Formats: sequence, C-alpha cells, structure tokens
Amino acid sequence: MSAFQPEITRKHLDFFVFMGKSARTTNEAEMKGEGVIPAMWGHFYRDQVLASIPVKEHAPALALYTNYESDETGAYTFAIGAEVGPIEEAPAGLDTYAVPASEYVVFTTRKGIITEIVPETWQYIWEWSKTNKRAFVADFELYDSRCSDPQNSQVDIYISVL
Repeated sequence: MSAFQPEITRKHLDFFVFMGKSARTTNEAEMKGEGVIPAMWGHFYRDQVLASIPVKEHAPALALYTNYESDETGAYTFAIGAEVGPIEEAPAGLDTYAVPASEYVVFTTRKGIITEIVPETWQYIWEWSKTNKRAFVADFELYDSRCSDPQNSQVDIYISVL
C-alpha cells in the first residue's frame, strides 16, 4: 500500500433514502478518462442539483456507488445528491435509491485538494479490499462542511462491509 494512511473507523448506519442524478459507469472507464464522474460533478454544481432535492436544510452532498454488477471491476451506478426523508415521487430528472442498513468502514481522507484526496483514498480502499470483505451494496462519499474549500477539504468515504 502507499505511504498514505487514511483514518479508518467502523460505523453502523440505518436505512436511508438517497435522491440525486445518476449514471452507470465502471472504474476502468473512469481511470481511462472515459467515465462520467467528472462531468456529473460539473453538472451537479452548474445546475445546482442539491437545491432541487427536497432535503433537510444543510444536508451534506453524497456521492453514491450502488447497483454493483459484481465488485470493483464491474459496472455500477454512480449518483450525486443527498439523503431525503420519505417522499412519494422524485422531481423530474432525479432518481431515488434505498440504501439498506449496513456496517461500514469509514475512510477519512487527509486534508487537501479535493480532486487529489478522493482518488488517493479510493486507491487505498482498492488495496484494502484485497484483504477485506466488501459488501458491494452501497458505498458513498460524504461532502459536508469540511468541503467548503475545494483546495483544503476532507471527505469521509463509507464502504459497506459484510
């Protein structure tokens, strides 16, 4: 593993509902620069997607990884949005996902430039995954008040485990 060592904790989270914009992708496509994630972040901020989601005030943005085809080598759904309360129907253009109750290992990035610290921590997680059992049900990145400055941010990455 690299010299970088994120802070690692374990946490149980109850079921919640996520709402946001989503697309299918693979890690291979993302690593080749042929993926959807950077463009989705651009649309998320430019189109003020969070403002269109009926969330609690000051709800943090979440980047959700779900509907895994297999493991980190298969296709998955990537979505950017937030946790929502019980609702009847999502506004047009938004999708909802039920995130089941699960045990999570939480990887806290170092503080730094957001476009560097998140991929760096995912690299660590992929190495960690070689000797630990991931559930591949729903994983997510938590973008709270620590991310207000993209040049000096800190992100929690929640990985569902068996």
